[in-house]
Amino acid sequence: MGRGRGEEGGALIPALDGLRIVRLERLALHEDHDEARLERLRARIAAEGVQLNPVIVSPCDGRLLVLDGAHRFRALEGLGCRLILVQVVRLPRRVEGWQHLLRGLDLAALRDRRELSLSEDSAPGALAEVLFAGEGPLRVLPRDGGLRGRVRALRALQALYPAGSPVRRVEPEGRVAPGEGEALVRYASFSPAELLEVVAAGEVLPAGITRFRIPERVLGVRYPLEGLMDGDPEERTSSLRELVRERWEENRVRYYREPVILFE
Repeated sequence: MGRGRGEEGGALIPALDGLRIVRLERLALHEDHDEARLERLRARIAAEGVQLNPVIVSPCDGRLLVLDGAHRFRALEGLGCRLILVQVVRLPRRVEGWQHLLRGLDLAALRDRRELSLSEDSAPGALAEVLFAGEGPLRVLPRDGGLRGRVRALRALQALYPAGSPVRRVEPEGRVAPGEGEALVRYASFSPAELLEVVAAGEVLPAGITRFRIPERVLGVRYPLEGLMDGDPEERTSSLRELVRERWEENRVRYYREPVILFE
C-alpha cells in the first residue's frame, strides 16, 4: 500500500501499510473476552454495518497473535464473518499489565481461593497486587506451578470480581488510590515469550490484563461488514487499499501525535 504523507512536513505514515484483510482462522488469541462487553459490541457492529477499528496483530509462528481486539474478533465471528480487518505491527518488546479499579472485591473470599496464595511481602512470581483502601498491597501468587497454574490463578482472581460491577482500567503507571469499598488490582507484566507460551499451550488469559503500546494505531477505518462475510483476502485487501487511497485523496485521513481520550 502506498504510504500516506502527513500534513506536517510530509511525514510518512507507515502504519497504513499494515492494514490487511485476513481470514479469522489465522488469528490467535491470548486473552479471553467479557460476555457483557461482547454482546454490546456485537450489537453495535451489526447496527453500524462496519468494522470501525482494525484488530491489532503481530506475526507469530505462521499465525497472527491478537494484541488488541479480542472482542472485535469474537463479535465478527458471531456475526458470521470469515474475514477481518487487521493492522499488522511488530511484536512489542514489553507487555504491560493493566490496573483494574472496582468495587465489592471481598478480601475474605480472596484469601479463601485455593488457587491463590497471598503475601504481604515482596514475592517473586507475583501475578498481581491488590490494594484495599488504607491497606498495604497484597501480592497474589499461584499455588500451583507452571503455566496452567498461573492461568488458573488469574482466572480465580477475576472470578471474584462482583457480577455487574463496572471495572475501570487504569494505565500501568497511573497513580490511583482506592476509595472506601474499592479495590485496585495491579496486574504484573508479561514477556512476549510468555504470551507465545500461553497461545502454544492452547490457553487464554482472563480479559483485560495485558496492555500493549502501539505507535501509530489506525482508528476509524469503517470497513463495510458485507466485505468481511467471505471472499478472497487478497482481493479484499486490494479493495481496502483503494478505500484508503480514496480517503487520503479526499483529505479524510488525519495524523495525531498527541494522546487521545476515547469513549467506548
